[in-house]
Amino acid sequence: MKTLSFLFLLFCVASCASFEEPVEFVSYDGSKLEKLNMDEAAFRIQSTVHNNTWLPIKIKPSTLEVYVDGKKWGDLYLDEKIRLKANKDNQLNSLSHVTFEDEIMAKLMVYRFKDSAQLQLRGKVKTGLLFIPIKIPVNYTKTISPKNLNFNLDQP
Repeated sequence: MKTLSFLFLLFCVASCASFEEPVEFVSYDGSKLEKLNMDEAAFRIQSTVHNNTWLPIKIKPSTLEVYVDGKKWGDLYLDEKIRLKANKDNQLNSLSHVTFEDEIMAKLMVYRFKDSAQLQLRGKVKTGLLFIPIKIPVNYTKTISPKNLNFNLDQP
């Protein structure tokens, strides 16, 4: 029993060695807006992420805060459970939605004509590795061009 406990502890410590950067964002492959109203927007995101661990990871429904140029715009909800295969690039097509703060339409009108804006996602993503729950901190920042955003609102 002592040997089994020692091996289990060794396994847990060794598997935690790759937790510094367990999931790496590779590319954003596009998105499709499914619903837009004054309070929220629902959309599908296509992206590629790499799982750096030797075990599959489950990403559970989580919440991140959305900031544009340092001002909070709302909360991003990951609605679906995502499974990432071990040591591979994984193609994702996940459903998400954003609930907006007040006065979002005025903010959107101002940013529609700007050349660039800094988009930031902050929070913790709930994950699971085997039976161990883990929260991965996210602080992702990207400069985007709001002028070039295409919401595909003319499609049914």
